Amino acid sequence: MRPTLFLATAAACAVGCWPCPTMAQVSTILRTSPTTEASTETTRIKPPVITAVAIVPGGGQVATAGDDHVVRIWSTETGQIVRTLNGHTDWVRSLAFSPDGRVLASAGDDRQIILWQAETGKPVAQLTPHPHAVYSLAFSPDASRLAAVGFEHKVRIYDPERGELVKELDGPGDDLRSVVFSPDGTQLAAGGRNGQIRVWAMPGGTIRLEVAAGMGRIRTLAYFPDGEKLASAGEGRTISVWDTRTGEQLQTLNCRTGKVLSMAVCGASLIATGGSDNVVRVWNWQTQAEANHFLGHTGSVATLAFDRESGVIISGSYDTTVRVWKLNAADSGTAGEIHPDSRVR
Repeated sequence: MRPTLFLATAAACAVGCWPCPTMAQVSTILRTSPTTEASTETTRIKPPVITAVAIVPGGGQVATAGDDHVVRIWSTETGQIVRTLNGHTDWVRSLAFSPDGRVLASAGDDRQIILWQAETGKPVAQLTPHPHAVYSLAFSPDASRLAAVGFEHKVRIYDPERGELVKELDGPGDDLRSVVFSPDGTQLAAGGRNGQIRVWAMPGGTIRLEVAAGMGRIRTLAYFPDGEKLASAGEGRTISVWDTRTGEQLQTLNCRTGKVLSMAVCGASLIATGGSDNVVRVWNWQTQAEANHFLGHTGSVATLAFDRESGVIISGSYDTTVRVWKLNAADSGTAGEIHPDSRVR
């Protein structure tokens, strides 16, 4: 089915380092046919749940994936699928582009980490399978390392060029949900079920810092551009900002309406979060205020990505949609929605 696009705009306000659409509603809609899913009893129509998004550095394209095992690359300008990547055999939980945008890494419940040539969609390497599901991937800023965590206590670090495992670090718990490099590559942080965050000095891998982030599973971590602050969020319904030099907790924001499942730092002042309340929220952590919120999702917002150059936030949800929020420098913003379809090639 060919997509149909309906365009509209919403007003915006300037808060912190980026302007944010005020009470923005999704109004650009790409409609495609749902996936046909076969079971032992019947055949049912089911669009794929979205649990991973990644933006090509510089914007223009976004990769999405979820429970139908397929990775798709979309044009954020046209809403069209550019490439469809088949290779996984189970739920895809994480996507990450290399800093130069040439390689896309994907991983999930099938324990595979696949490296794809982003321009062509061809697989270039399949790394050694993990013993358990993989939940989070992160490239180092120079693309020389790829970190992976999942349903175990190890942080595994690969050389993506050679496809080899080069280092294993002991993580803070047996169920790790997020791993992230600092912007300069000198730190690596991971956290998960037990609410602990561990930060290593890289490339050596010595423990630099450990903090107790609070009650509940940590779902997501994100560094600020200066590399001196780290944000954490999760099922404890709070967002915390940490000083990575001292371990001091600089700020705590309360998200009483739902668990925080996804997060993206949008500059020096703003943090975007997605949660179990179906809302994308933008927070100014310095003023402890919710600067804005984006409405439209009808399911938990499982994944977020932000591109600084294009000023775009991408949100993916259990409602099977991906929404594109454009944060313009001018006084207007637009929002868009993508309904993935595994039958589109």
